[in-house]
Amino acid sequence: MSNSSRSNHSAEKSTPNRKTGAKRDRSSRQKLAGWLEQHVEACADALQSLRTQVLNTFMSLVVVAIALLLPALVYVAGNNIAQFGDSLQNTNRISFYLEADITADSVQTLQQAMQNHPLIDRVEFVSSQQAAADFTAWSGLGDVIISLGNNPLPASLEVHPNNMLAETALQIRDAFAASQGVEQVVMDTAWIERLESLMRLTDRMVFALILVLSLAVLFIIGNAIRTHIAGRSAEIRVMTMIGATRSFIARPFLYSGALQGMFGAALAWIFLQGLLSVFRGPAHNLLAFYGDQYQFIGMDLISSLLLVAGGMVLGWIGAGLSVSRHLNQV
Repeated sequence: MSNSSRSNHSAEKSTPNRKTGAKRDRSSRQKLAGWLEQHVEACADALQSLRTQVLNTFMSLVVVAIALLLPALVYVAGNNIAQFGDSLQNTNRISFYLEADITADSVQTLQQAMQNHPLIDRVEFVSSQQAAADFTAWSGLGDVIISLGNNPLPASLEVHPNNMLAETALQIRDAFAASQGVEQVVMDTAWIERLESLMRLTDRMVFALILVLSLAVLFIIGNAIRTHIAGRSAEIRVMTMIGATRSFIARPFLYSGALQGMFGAALAWIFLQGLLSVFRGPAHNLLAFYGDQYQFIGMDLISSLLLVAGGMVLGWIGAGLSVSRHLNQV
């Protein structure tokens, strides 16, 4: 067989493979297009169902919006209170009072060792002269130090931990209390422990509030979807008899729940903006007493999108629970 004959024969053998691959690609694209078309039709069906029951839908959305509004308000309040965290962080410090005869090299070595500690944010050296000046500034008793003839206040290293935990302060104290040149360590952990307990209690209260209200949203949307299913029970039975899959039957109701959750969350965001506009003026006036660095903070774009996405997910889950229960009874 000549070379041309062999090449023609090879081309004839490879042609069917290319045709088979092309058919496979078209088949995959057709399946994807069909899948997307089904979802678009289900979403359109869900929107049409919501439009045909405007009053019931609006009442459900208002209830969902109120349920989602409360955690959003707590989130905004927490962001505004968190502004005072820097001020509290500055008061959270450990004072390492140094011996009178400690050398400058020893002070520098100790300060560097503290600065390299993973739990320490920063270390400030306060000389005895600076300590006397600070004492005079806040107490007004500078004459007392002058009358003593010599300065009795020692130099110190003011250590600022990188968090507000009492356990962190205790670890830092134990790590450097026995260091050479350290005469005394002074720290106030009582208020740190009280603040830590208050923060834990607040976090748990917020978590409990979000959990309870999320369950409320699930039941609200689930009950609304149950009503929709009851109104279309005859249609569902017919679809089941002709062989429709569970996912095909459930899809419009899932989209209906997701849309109700999304619209309810968007309505909650609108309610939140209205409340914040009412609070903004008095809040600015109150924060002005504490300094210009404090500003009234609302809900940013990322948090707003998370609120809407969370409502959508809760709606989808609530609808899924209702649909699954109904289909199990069919």
